[in-house]
Amino acid sequence: MPRLNSRYPKRWRSIQRVSRKVFIANWWNGSSPPLGGPFTLSPERYHQWPKGNNNGKDNFYVGYSLEKTCLKTPFTPHAQRPRQAYIFAKFLKFFVMPNYILQDPQGVMENQLNDDFYANLARTDNITWLGQFKPDGMPKDPAPHPPPGITQAGRMERPAFQRLIGQSRVLLGIGRPGLSPTPYEALCLGVPFINPIKEWDQKDPENRDKWEAQHDGLVFTGVDEPYVYHVKNGDRDGVARAVKTAMETPIERFIPPHMKMSALIDRMKVLLETDWRPTAQVQMEATKYVFDG
Repeated sequence: MPRLNSRYPKRWRSIQRVSRKVFIANWWNGSSPPLGGPFTLSPERYHQWPKGNNNGKDNFYVGYSLEKTCLKTPFTPHAQRPRQAYIFAKFLKFFVMPNYILQDPQGVMENQLNDDFYANLARTDNITWLGQFKPDGMPKDPAPHPPPGITQAGRMERPAFQRLIGQSRVLLGIGRPGLSPTPYEALCLGVPFINPIKEWDQKDPENRDKWEAQHDGLVFTGVDEPYVYHVKNGDRDGVARAVKTAMETPIERFIPPHMKMSALIDRMKVLLETDWRPTAQVQMEATKYVFDG
């Protein structure tokens, strides 16, 4: 970014200081004060998302890349992987919160932590279910536990976690957390992801512009089977089919082109080499922001 220079009028020097200090990184789909818009740095290409889902459309897409760290983890050939499925959920409470992938909207399933879905698939299809779930936010008495058939993998350092994911045949999302890097990491390790669709247009259920998913980035960039399986919440048969298909359908490493390190470097060059002063002036006037630095 240009250096401060006394030859510019005081007004311009003020704008220049602003342009160096008010770039705000916002993980979510929206802009951040004080200037918002192009001074908000985003991890996803919100400008390409459909209208109604693109509150961050004016942000600067800087993104990120997992390429270097992912490629440090050796690729495990599919034939050498156990029949292992990893459940992507950080907390046990995600199994009982709204938008859980197996949640019955009619309320038939009263206790989702006792659901036998995973145990049944473990028995009929010889699947080992693994996950790491913290009990935060759950009652302590009785001690919380994952649904039957799921084994707690225990805490581990990041390299060990990456190896565990890379030895799995599928990564199952259950609704939360949203927009996490983990599904991208799994794809880079050759592991397909099951992406829960939490909301959709009941009259037009296949209209993706109306979908809200655990990972919208994978919906709106058009990543599909055999890499990503999009399954609507409550569709237990659909989840089972996706798990079985993904287990038997190998994929190689997959890194979306815009998430390669070379693409990230190109965007960083634009960010660092652009003269942001004119844009800062426009945004300051639009937001009535006064810089007092």
